[in-house]
Amino acid sequence: MLTGLLLALGAAACFESSYVLQALEVRAVSPMTRASLGALRGLAARPVWRASIALGLAGFALQVLALRHIALSLLQPLLATGLLGLLAVSAGLLGERVGRREVAAVAAIVAGVAFVALADPQRGEDGAAGLAFVLVTVALAAVALSAFARRRPGDGGLLAGAIAADAITALAAAQAARTLPGVPGTAAWCALAAAGGIAAVAAESAVLQRRGAARVAPVVLAGQVAVPVMLAPLVIDERWGSAPLLVCGLTLVIAGSAVLASSQGVSRLALGGQSEHEIGGGREVGSAEA
Repeated sequence: MLTGLLLALGAAACFESSYVLQALEVRAVSPMTRASLGALRGLAARPVWRASIALGLAGFALQVLALRHIALSLLQPLLATGLLGLLAVSAGLLGERVGRREVAAVAAIVAGVAFVALADPQRGEDGAAGLAFVLVTVALAAVALSAFARRRPGDGGLLAGAIAADAITALAAAQAARTLPGVPGTAAWCALAAAGGIAAVAAESAVLQRRGAARVAPVVLAGQVAVPVMLAPLVIDERWGSAPLLVCGLTLVIAGSAVLASSQGVSRLALGGQSEHEIGGGREVGSAEA
């Protein structure tokens, strides 16, 4: 299990670093009125944004390897620990004060992960996708695609699309971990995960231009933690162990993540060291063209 925990922590560091770089870069291009693959072309020309994608891919590889050792129901809460690193960086580089609110949030995340570990969720061993997996994936894909179908989707639709796409990636990663080292099967699951990841990046990029990271990150993180875990017993045959402990742990992780992601220090990292009020002279983040 220790190997899986260390790999999960590495994935968390990669994912959070990738998110911060993406949040920085989407504010440096012309505003995106909707989620679309074409809208990512301008971002793809920027070296920092490409670096963020490379970090995301590294995080995915570590995630798949971690899922060889631990259950998805444990890995997803562990990914929230990446916020602890962002808090430390914001305090060290930006001089942000770590107050009681942030300390309580850190304690909640650590305690929540401990509760989930004590619940002892168990990995499913069957690598074949059953009918439930197919139906759930189709439903998630429909939600994700709705963010692309509308010409001017609302923030709620974009966030729902990003969370649904992230859930597809997480569930596909769990299947990829089970099919290793079978190259054809693993490649197919990685392709599905990549499709989910691209959709999630497009949706998140669009909403990050409209809302500050402090508003977007808590919602996305909560969805990334909760949705795959809630679906895991149904679609990938995981066993939760002690359900009350697991639910209690998830609640603590989600609450702590929401508080920490909305803190001034963490959100400033995604704004290049500025506060949201300083961006655009107090206007909504992303409202001004580059």
